[in-house]
Amino acid sequence: MTTSRPFLGHTGTNLGAAVLFVVSGVALLSAVVLPVNQLTQPGGSVEVAVAAPDGDRQLDLAGLPEGVWVVDSTLESTLFAAELPAGLRALTELPASLGAIAVAVGAWLLARVLWAIHDGHPFDRRNPGRLAGLGAAVVLGGLVAPMIEGVVATAVLEHLDLAGPDSPLVLFSTSLSLLPIGLALALLAAAEAFRRGRALEREVEGMV
Repeated sequence: MTTSRPFLGHTGTNLGAAVLFVVSGVALLSAVVLPVNQLTQPGGSVEVAVAAPDGDRQLDLAGLPEGVWVVDSTLESTLFAAELPAGLRALTELPASLGAIAVAVGAWLLARVLWAIHDGHPFDRRNPGRLAGLGAAVVLGGLVAPMIEGVVATAVLEHLDLAGPDSPLVLFSTSLSLLPIGLALALLAAAEAFRRGRALEREVEGMV
């Protein structure tokens, strides 16, 4: 005789939902605090790259023994500006805020799904919408936030007159990952499965 055991059970879903609610609250608080805190600073920073990198850069680190050195081979660099207008200072934290909002929304929606499962209603009529919203949060944090980072960096470079063809700096561009799109599609598929499960559950209830 075989029995099917739940993967999480009541305790697991209850604990998982509670942790996700806490994560959502912390992330939402971070999304608000980051730009507000940046407004209290005189400047800000953005990610850029050297236009004509001269090979690997040897880092001058104190405390290294003789014959030991550290080489930085990455193209990414951080541009710090001592003074920026208030609007640009807030914008430098916009990508991080969007990422935090995506985490907050995603954690909250997933917690609600787990809570519905904990209550014995896995095919709650709201779960498909929650999963679809979770997919949108993945796209926001994984695709939109990195794109906004480039827009903000462009605005800062233009303000500093470093956006021309003669500038020693360029935007640090990375190829957008397809992983967020894949995760979003998987979540949409799960949402559709939950929707169909809800419809099947209603049919079974009508036959009883």
